[in-house]
Amino acid sequence: MRVLEAILKKLPDVLSRPDLEMVALDYFRRLGHDNHRRLSKLYAWDEKKSKTSWGAQTVDYDKIAAAAVQAMKTADIYRFLVVCALVSDLYCPGYDPRQPLEKTSNLARTAARYKIDFAKIATAIRVELSKPKTNVKKESQPTKKLTSATAQQPKGANRKRSE
Repeated sequence: MRVLEAILKKLPDVLSRPDLEMVALDYFRRLGHDNHRRLSKLYAWDEKKSKTSWGAQTVDYDKIAAAAVQAMKTADIYRFLVVCALVSDLYCPGYDPRQPLEKTSNLARTAARYKIDFAKIATAIRVELSKPKTNVKKESQPTKKLTSATAQQPKGANRKRSE
């Protein structure tokens, strides 16, 4: 506690670049996986997958965000912090995915403060989602069907016999 108190006394009125980056990255880490994905999509970060020790594929969002935040200008980091504060309002409860955004949410209040017509955007999205999707059929190899003879062969039936 005493170290924290000493730091509090020395903090300047305006955060230094290392302090600002620390706050932004710590906030990002606390958001959770779904919000990491949303922010990665919003900022068009390259989600390069890497192999884990147990053989699965994963995306290291902390590493991606750290590199991105370090490359940002100070004003962009401030914007990033605001977006991090708003992204959790995109959560849609599983029991009612059509539930409208609450007017008291940070996202709705911020949209109103910046004179963004939330209803107009929502209507455009509904129209876009209601359009039928055009599926492009990819040419693929026909699936191989097992004949009844090969399907019923016991394991090892094709094994060479020793003489």
